[in-house]
Amino acid sequence: MYYALGLQAAPVSSASARTYFEKGMHYFRAGDYKAAEFQFEYASFHDGDGSVSSDSVKIMRSVSNYCKIHKDSGYVCYDSRRYDEAYVHYSLVSQKNSSDTICRDMMTICYDKWRMTVDSHSGMVRMEPGYFMMGRNDGPDNEKPSHAVRLDSFYIDKYEVSNSQYAVFLNQKGLYDAERHIRICIDSPTCHIRYDAATNWYSAEAGYEDFPVFGVTWYGASDYAQWKGKTLPTEAQWEYAFGDAPEEGGEDGYYHNVKSGTPNSYGIYGMTDNGREWVSDSYSGVAYQFSDTRNPEHHEVREFKTVRGGASMDDDFNPKTFRDYERPGFGRGSIGFRCVKNVASVK
Repeated sequence: MYYALGLQAAPVSSASARTYFEKGMHYFRAGDYKAAEFQFEYASFHDGDGSVSSDSVKIMRSVSNYCKIHKDSGYVCYDSRRYDEAYVHYSLVSQKNSSDTICRDMMTICYDKWRMTVDSHSGMVRMEPGYFMMGRNDGPDNEKPSHAVRLDSFYIDKYEVSNSQYAVFLNQKGLYDAERHIRICIDSPTCHIRYDAATNWYSAEAGYEDFPVFGVTWYGASDYAQWKGKTLPTEAQWEYAFGDAPEEGGEDGYYHNVKSGTPNSYGIYGMTDNGREWVSDSYSGVAYQFSDTRNPEHHEVREFKTVRGGASMDDDFNPKTFRDYERPGFGRGSIGFRCVKNVASVK
């Protein structure tokens, strides 16, 4: 291996030089390039006839620096949770030095974390950090004033949660939470999840498997999001992700498959149709007058929770800024939800 790199194993005149050179070869084969470089420097110093050439030392330095640079870069990428990039850096070190067990272990760790991140974000759209104007000045009082908001990066579901997805959750977690809040009103005319008492099993009504779940309460939406390792979006996140949405109704009408219709400019479906959506915030009609300018959230204990989206025949209706509210235990309307995951929470 060292011949290919230009390291010379020619006879050395000095016994000391020969000893240091052989030690250098030992460390080189073991992948300890800094120790090898040190021994080669000693060999070169003690070598009277130049058998250990300066070129060998230079090559040794380049190999050592190469591995150190990529190891350091791997650490930086790992700490920044850029696991795919970290994997590549560790892989390059491992290719140069197959005996480096630390890098091999880090490759495995990085791949597993990257795979977990990809899986957890399947079906989600990453929203980059930025400013936007939230609310409007020419609408109802609860949408005023228009104000600048800055959000950190987050992921949001491309589609609303479907009946079949929610049925899986119900079969694992049940109809009620620990405080006996009902998660979904099965007997609501808008609900298309059915319960079989004989088998104690929830399932989506035939033909509605991939339609958005309706009849779900705020408690049930929030619990589902937590079960998935996510949260409900804040009002600000929801409005930021609204983008340039198409006219409501889509190609299949107001209530349809979550994956049909026309997506908005970010590739997100159902922001203007398929019903309204629960968000995480408590509702206040004057929230915008006292709202934070960065990552605003409103989790005060209030009687109502905020609902966003939907459609209306009202000429003054704006689906992007429209704010509505319901009691968190309400499960009788056409209200669904989607989830978000903050980038900072991905580890």
